Amino acid sequence: MTASTKSRTASLVGTWTATSAIDGVPAPYSTTFVFREDHTMEAIGPAGPDGKPAFGGPGHWIPRPDGSFVYHVTHPLPDPEGGAPGTIHSIQQVTVSGDTHASSGTAVLHGPDGAVVGSFDVTLTAVR
Repeated sequence: MTASTKSRTASLVGTWTATSAIDGVPAPYSTTFVFREDHTMEAIGPAGPDGKPAFGGPGHWIPRPDGSFVYHVTHPLPDPEGGAPGTIHSIQQVTVSGDTHASSGTAVLHGPDGAVVGSFDVTLTAVR
C-alpha cells in the first residue's frame, strides 16, 4: 500500500450518520455506518420499539484509484409490523469530502425465499 492509498483509505474509516433517499423519497430514519480499517463495515438502523437497532448488517468496502470508494452491505429490511419482508443487498459509490460523504447506488430486495422482489436507486448523505 502506498502512502497516498493509505491516506485515501483512512478518510472513509470511522462512524458516519447517513440520511437516505430511496427512489428519490427520503427515508424516515437515519442509518449509522461503521467503516473499519480492515475494509469491513456495518450498517446499523435506528432504535426500534425495544431500544435495539431495527436492523443491522455486514459489508465490505474498497478504495478506487480515483479517490472514491465502493461498498456493499446486506441487511434485513425493517418492517414497522415487526417482521422482516426480506433482505437488502446494496452497492454504493462514495465520494468523501472532509467530514461528509455522498453516495449513490442500487439496492436489491430479496424476499424471504431469496427471490428478487425489486431494485431501487439509493442516495445517501453522511456526516462523521
